[in-house]
Amino acid sequence: MVKIPAFVALDLETTGLDFEKDEIIEVALVRFENGEPKENLDFLVKPSAVELRPFIETLTGISKADLESASDFATIAGQICSFVGDLPIVAHNAVFDSKFLKQTFTKVGISYDSHVFWDSLTLSRIAFQDVPNHRLDTLVQELNIERSRAHRALPDADACGRLFVKALEKISTMDPWIYDALSQVAKGSGYETLFTSKVEKLSPPKYKLPTAPALEALPKSKAPRVSEFFKEGGFISFVVDDYKPRHNQQDFASVMERNMYKGGLCVLEAPTGSGKTLSYLITAANKAITGERVLISTATRTLQEQLWTEAIPQIAKIYNGELRPAILKGRDNYLCLRKFEELLMHPQTLLSAEERDSFMALIPWVLSTETGDINECNSFSQSRNRVLWSKLSCSASCCNGENHSHHENCPALIAKRKAMNANMVLVNHSLFLSDLQLDFALLPSYEHIVFDEAHRLPEISNQVFGRSISFFGFRNIAKTLEPSKAGGDGLIAEIASRIPAEKPELHEICDKLSEALGEAEKALHRFFMKIGKKLAKQKNGRSGFTYTNSILAEYEADPATFLEQYNNARGFAEKLVAATANMDGLKGIVSDLDSRMTEISHFISDFEFVTKAGRNDWVFYMEEPFNPHTIKLHALPLHSGNVWREKFYPWIKSATFTSATLSVQADLTYFLQKMGMDNLRLGKQPFVRVYTEQSDVNERRSVMVAKFLPKPSAPEFGDALNDTLLKVLPNVEENTMVLFTSVATMMKAQAALAPAFAERNKLLLCQHVDGSLDGLVAMFRKERGACLLGCQSLWEGVDFPGDALKLLVITKLPFPNPSDPLVAGLTNEMKAANKNFFKDYFIPEAYIELRQGMGRLLRSDSDSGKVLILDNRVVLERYGKTFARIWNFKNRIAGSVSDIERFVK
Repeated sequence: MVKIPAFVALDLETTGLDFEKDEIIEVALVRFENGEPKENLDFLVKPSAVELRPFIETLTGISKADLESASDFATIAGQICSFVGDLPIVAHNAVFDSKFLKQTFTKVGISYDSHVFWDSLTLSRIAFQDVPNHRLDTLVQELNIERSRAHRALPDADACGRLFVKALEKISTMDPWIYDALSQVAKGSGYETLFTSKVEKLSPPKYKLPTAPALEALPKSKAPRVSEFFKEGGFISFVVDDYKPRHNQQDFASVMERNMYKGGLCVLEAPTGSGKTLSYLITAANKAITGERVLISTATRTLQEQLWTEAIPQIAKIYNGELRPAILKGRDNYLCLRKFEELLMHPQTLLSAEERDSFMALIPWVLSTETGDINECNSFSQSRNRVLWSKLSCSASCCNGENHSHHENCPALIAKRKAMNANMVLVNHSLFLSDLQLDFALLPSYEHIVFDEAHRLPEISNQVFGRSISFFGFRNIAKTLEPSKAGGDGLIAEIASRIPAEKPELHEICDKLSEALGEAEKALHRFFMKIGKKLAKQKNGRSGFTYTNSILAEYEADPATFLEQYNNARGFAEKLVAATANMDGLKGIVSDLDSRMTEISHFISDFEFVTKAGRNDWVFYMEEPFNPHTIKLHALPLHSGNVWREKFYPWIKSATFTSATLSVQADLTYFLQKMGMDNLRLGKQPFVRVYTEQSDVNERRSVMVAKFLPKPSAPEFGDALNDTLLKVLPNVEENTMVLFTSVATMMKAQAALAPAFAERNKLLLCQHVDGSLDGLVAMFRKERGACLLGCQSLWEGVDFPGDALKLLVITKLPFPNPSDPLVAGLTNEMKAANKNFFKDYFIPEAYIELRQGMGRLLRSDSDSGKVLILDNRVVLERYGKTFARIWNFKNRIAGSVSDIERFVK
């Protein structure tokens, strides 16, 4: 067992998460010796200027009155320094605590920048790979660590210290190679005194990845008709307990079976809980075992995981091994073993100080994974570590076939071979669309495809087919080549260090490549600054900052200098790759350089397209136009359905599109238009069907519409809305979610509601204010009597079953934002064609989005609840009847707040 060093565990409570504006309100310190707590110190701290938000009062239990009599930080700073001494400080998510503490010390004239901090979050990610997440609350529960209460500094500091000890003890029992690898990465960092292996050179790791399977022919057998599965006592009853036949489920399967047999397109809307998943899986499996490969594509990872871990294994039992399923993700989801070994052997050059923590957490996973799919690793976040993961993931240009040192156990190759040997392949919409865009270069060939969550296809098509550029898009690639201005680190420096000294001409090329990349980066920065200066002179009223002509013509920002410097860099990179590709010890890392330059060339292609503009069938616009450093330029196709019409429909044998929300008033025309399925040639007119609810949803869902509020377009609507929410929501005893169409409106509501919820000691959660979306959703599901304010992503894709949500409040009909560039582009096009854009575009979009939002309430046949709609246009405007059809006009009218109060009780 490893000897546990002495340390001080720290936890802070603060007024918020902003290092610049927020302040510390509590500091707790616990000294640990030999793995046990020995002494503690705990101070409340009086903030100098920042008001204590009601949410923080509720979360911590610290009141304004408590802080009135507390000391300021300057008074207690000396005691903190004396208590800690030279011992390392341990905190959970130490980046946050260390930055807050160091900045606060600086404000009182004490330098604390050189003090060593260790992170119990990093160690827990290394040690406990199987927990669902690594929040302190979760780990305390999973590891049975005693804690008197959460979100107070002293109990949290004590729990953090105990967690650190448990993690260190667990690491000491792991494969000794892991400890040696951690020591290798820790050299030159704050962890060097914690991981102290004496091993000079690491032995090669022993991976658990299998070798890639040989390619096999797909089996062919005859499948029964789907009617044999869905009838009373049919095949499904062997794998589904208490299975009862349902007409809609049977009909869905029969329609899809006929579509696959005859060939064509079908669009089928089926409500949540109707059994459509089983319908399409059985029908797809029946076709797959005949030797024709079927793809299943979903929009969300949640559904993909549900299909892969639950639904597909369940139905596979019926087919006695003839169904061969596989899951395939984009290549960049898979680990490259060669890249991992490069980073492991040269962390000081190839990893930044910030990246080492996250890299250490990957080491045990790499040794144990049998797939190399990063999505299975709970200890690593792709979204928070994009640049690091790009240094580790597979890519077409660097994983170059049989020349690769780990060719046969390359995770991407294994996944691709498994997919090629499978007759049913599970993918997501983004991978399918990327394959479509690249002329079918990514996926194995297939004859049939089923799209679940098909309502997301138009939006995701725009994302995948669109193009975007920003300064940091280029900078993040360049950082891997030359991270710091001082030089001496990064990919180019590592290549230079391996080139023999007797080849000075190659060292010179490395220097010139670094210089050219630096000049390209400066030129790109000047380009965006030029746009920023031009924008600063213009009136703020320019809607959406769209542009139609080139950036040079409209903003006097010339892209030529940047492109010239890029061409210089590309020339030097090509020379370097050609001269070093076959040198000993350089082949792999030079292919990484080549891969990075390929990424930059893709950036250049997008850059040229977006800055040139001038296409009527695309919309070009800017995001964050008033900050030159973060300006993003975007190009989106006005009609992504055209790509489907040209590239996909003519050759696919059969495609089925399904979702619970595709139609507008039971009419699928709008979806067909967006997907380019209207006026198809080649006899591929889609078969369409909308299945109705088999149980009466309106018996389980009560709807009330408020008539007395001002119209949402009226200036007084915001205050009236908040006044209504304030009178009603704090008194609701069940869980409530309030959906907004605007972040600004939501923030004002949060400010209005927070004091009342704090006074009643009830939980109020707000998206964009109170932490990550996953954390908010998890907290909301656990509480009762809580209120969650949300917008955008909370309108769909989250489930609150049972009594986790009983009241849903819709503040406003979710019409498209007229200032959104794509919305404005489509609107202008429809106006020019004398079309009614409100009737033909705004209403269908809002109708589908409203159905999605209301779908959060009832997720199963046993769920029930209430919907409160605070937009009076539903009952005052003629078009309101369109929306009222969603609940079959079975709604009550609220003429006053009192009516709403009676309704929610």
